[in-house]
Amino acid sequence: MAKKSLITGCAGFLGSHLARRLLKEGHEVFGLDNFDCGFLENMSDFIDHPKFHFKNGDICDPWCCDNIHTNVDFVWHLAARGELYWVRDYTDEAIDVNIKGTLNILKQAKKLGARHFFFSDTSAEYDSFTEDEHYPTTEWMAPNTITPMGYYAITKMAASQFVRSFGKTNDIGTTLFRYTNIYGPSMNLERDIPPVVGSFASCLFDNKTPIIYGDGSKRRDFLHIDDLTDFHMAALAVRGNRDGSETYNAGFGKNHSILQVYHKVFDACKKVKGNIPYSVEYKDDQPNEAQVTLADITKAEEELAWVPKISFEEGVRKTVQSLWEKRNDG
Repeated sequence: MAKKSLITGCAGFLGSHLARRLLKEGHEVFGLDNFDCGFLENMSDFIDHPKFHFKNGDICDPWCCDNIHTNVDFVWHLAARGELYWVRDYTDEAIDVNIKGTLNILKQAKKLGARHFFFSDTSAEYDSFTEDEHYPTTEWMAPNTITPMGYYAITKMAASQFVRSFGKTNDIGTTLFRYTNIYGPSMNLERDIPPVVGSFASCLFDNKTPIIYGDGSKRRDFLHIDDLTDFHMAALAVRGNRDGSETYNAGFGKNHSILQVYHKVFDACKKVKGNIPYSVEYKDDQPNEAQVTLADITKAEEELAWVPKISFEEGVRKTVQSLWEKRNDG
């Protein structure tokens, strides 16, 4: 019998890749998205799949899952507002989405008889670490007396605690993913401050000057979306039928300075577009933004038998090529 999964944020970057993979593996998938951060085109290749059922709905709506007339095995709660500046400026709305929305989906999971709840937590819970001795970060290093400080991280930390508590109280297994910087085709480039790899590429393609916030020394751990989708499937295979709660870092385990990222994206763009001018503009850092992200992925490697396969250089090349082909096909 085919497994059944509910994915919130199904039209988003992470959700659409996961839905595509689950459908390929024979799952029946129920997708939910209100298109605040997702796009219909992300689902264009599977929207008519006979095992895919989509609803344009809000995770804060108590009736958001009223189109599901069967039990589901798994809930993948990926919907959230993750833009640091947006959460800072619209904190009340962020609390509604990231915390209250999570509580509502937990209730929906219980109503639908889900056996396991997978939750998109964030490595932003580590953002206040500043000393080298704190890196690489392990799953046990947050929350604590110094983290988190950013509003986004606080909303996700609160939601993650509700996930653990609700799962334990209602005998639903829970798995939390602390993502680092996920990149690849179909990432959201319409945000005011888009993901850095896509932002640099788009600016270079449009003959605009890319912006670096800070002096370029901030370091980020990047994971390609294809590696993340493999990670999700590995977690499903190991954790899907288990109770209790576990947390896993989802990163590559290596990091790069933002200036290094710019150089790699610049070289990749130059190969597909031809000669382009080298230019960059520096602006003040965003408040409460981490200076370093670097995940210890030992736990995922040992317990999930998963290792990332796509190097950052290869991932940037593939991403830039995809963005270039998409804009030229359009």
